[in-house]
Amino acid sequence: MLGIVGANRVRIVDVERVVEEAPTVKTIYFRDAACAGAVPGQFVMVWIPGIDEVPMSLSTIKPNGLASITVARVGEATEALHRLKPGDKIGVRGPFGRGFTITTGRCLVVGGGTGMAPLIPLTERLTKVGADVTLILGARTTGEVILLESARKALGGRGRLIVTTEDGSRGVRGLATEPAEELLRRERFDMVYTCGREPMMLKVLEMAVKHGVPMEASLERYIKCGVGVCGSCCIGPYLVCRDGPVFTREQLLAVRGEVGVFRRDEAGRRVPV
Repeated sequence: MLGIVGANRVRIVDVERVVEEAPTVKTIYFRDAACAGAVPGQFVMVWIPGIDEVPMSLSTIKPNGLASITVARVGEATEALHRLKPGDKIGVRGPFGRGFTITTGRCLVVGGGTGMAPLIPLTERLTKVGADVTLILGARTTGEVILLESARKALGGRGRLIVTTEDGSRGVRGLATEPAEELLRRERFDMVYTCGREPMMLKVLEMAVKHGVPMEASLERYIKCGVGVCGSCCIGPYLVCRDGPVFTREQLLAVRGEVGVFRRDEAGRRVPV
């Protein structure tokens, strides 16, 4: 694995494939040797020439270097990423940060929207080490259900996959946290993992505390340097790029007043989550 200096060097990679997951979400595949050694939950800084550099979780991590990012179109940089075609070039730094702890036993994985991105390689890794995985994939409506086939492949025909939509157009009607709460009430789990909208993750945190289950969550914050220098991604005593983006239950409880409440913009101002 690269040291921090090597990881911080920009590598120029070719876009191999672009897959439209939903009208506003695309997965961009590329090949990078450093990403082959990434831990699920780690992120890369992606440079779009002439536009910007943005942090992105890896949604594919393969031993042969095949990697991907799954991108929702929300601004100038992500709009530029959505315009990429096979053969186009981007810059990659990383992987950075703390990823998920890979455990065996019974694992509950709860994701929603593009929060599913780091949970796909996590589920694949958990399945490979013999964990019993239940994966809950949530979305607002059927057209926003993403990475479903990737989730099935990651489970490898084992474990459970539960799809929820808020409008009931696919799978179970309701929020992803509802079947999660029911499962935690009825069954014993050794670990809960989550990534998605912060109000959802805050609810999962509350459930994990209530049922006495260890938990890890991947947070998203404004990240500029990626290596713990600029301080743009601070949350309480932590820097998301260095101490996260994956945080334990205990760490999340230490910043309970921020998670699901506010984040800081590029100027350091508090904005509601």
